[in-house]
Amino acid sequence: MIFWAYNIITVIAFVFIVPFISLFLLIRGLMDNNSKERLGLLSSSLIPQKGRNQRIWIHAVSIGEVKLAKVIVRVIKEREGEFSLVISTTTRSGRQTALREMPKDTVVIYSPIDIYWCVRRSLNQVSPDLFINLETEIWPNFLWACKKLNIPAFLINGRISPRSLNYYKRFRFLMKDVLSTYKLLSMISMSDSQRIISMGAEPKRVVVGGNAKYDLLVEDAKPELSKRMAEIYKIDDNQPVFIAGSTRGGEEEIMIEAYLSLLEDCLGIILIIAPRHIERCGDIESMIRSYNLNYCLRSHIENDKERDRSNNIILVDIYGELFGLYSLGTIIFCGGSLVPFGGQNILEAAVWGKPVIYGPSMEHFLEAKALLERVGAGFIVEDKDELVKTAKWLLENPDESDRLGRLARNEIESNIGSAKKQVENIFRLLD
Repeated sequence: MIFWAYNIITVIAFVFIVPFISLFLLIRGLMDNNSKERLGLLSSSLIPQKGRNQRIWIHAVSIGEVKLAKVIVRVIKEREGEFSLVISTTTRSGRQTALREMPKDTVVIYSPIDIYWCVRRSLNQVSPDLFINLETEIWPNFLWACKKLNIPAFLINGRISPRSLNYYKRFRFLMKDVLSTYKLLSMISMSDSQRIISMGAEPKRVVVGGNAKYDLLVEDAKPELSKRMAEIYKIDDNQPVFIAGSTRGGEEEIMIEAYLSLLEDCLGIILIIAPRHIERCGDIESMIRSYNLNYCLRSHIENDKERDRSNNIILVDIYGELFGLYSLGTIIFCGGSLVPFGGQNILEAAVWGKPVIYGPSMEHFLEAKALLERVGAGFIVEDKDELVKTAKWLLENPDESDRLGRLARNEIESNIGSAKKQVENIFRLLD
């Protein structure tokens, strides 16, 4: 009954909503030649015959999950046996990141939309031996199809924010049935475990596996990456840099005004704005010009021998560099937090030994927030004035800022090892 009710609703939504979404994506230039994969239409040349290898399908929504998938893939490949890997993403930026960072023999596709015939066709073509879902993007038809086709499904690095929990609980009758399709739900923390159980998951299938992103962060935070970023952005070692990362609409103006306040006492400071969605760069450029400020785009500076030093604002209009860019920050603000979007992964900055500033909306990263605040390296601000006050304190107390940053890095390092633990749990169950 639940299956049929859900599918009637999704088909109606598909017929009436998808054409408008497709038109929007087409106008914004977000459609590409591979978009047919979302309908389960995969090229036969893309998925070779499986042979004797065990084929594993890993789903990673966007850039953050794809980076997590990278460390999961590494752990899987360290095991005995032959594995072929398929990575699916929801977003185009996630797909581009996967193509760039995954091993060359990895197949990268778009995940099918959650219409039953789309997911069934996709699963039949890929023919995985098991499915691993990263984080917590739960699609009922996909999981029902896995169960029907006897494909064991696992959730790794699961997290449920309090905000998401309130939404899911409205559909507990649906979630209980969907969550029963997982053989194992490995959650980041005890709080996440309790939340997913309250949504209807069977307690015996839920474990606390820790956060595999710690492994990834420490592994990727290499000095050569920081050096490369400094070369690209043409930033000197002693130059103060204010980085506003993963900002959302409503935050960039606050960052610009905070930057103008900081300029009064710190004339050489550089502002780097890296919006969460680079499609908004045009609007942000207009905003910067309205303040009569000079700026340059990241895409224009790499091949220049010398960045125009009068342009002390850099707008990042390409994907994939923010993690390395954080290594250059003197002041770092992580966005999606002064507006109600639940925040971003503040540990990506902290792993470089940096204290981090963020707003009050951090529902999606409560564990990371607690970790930084436990060692005094996380600073919550409510508005521009508090942001400026905190930033000035960090600029005026560089030794203390460095000390707090080191504490944050040490705390992250003490939590590594989760990726291997979670992968071992999967194969132990399979065995």
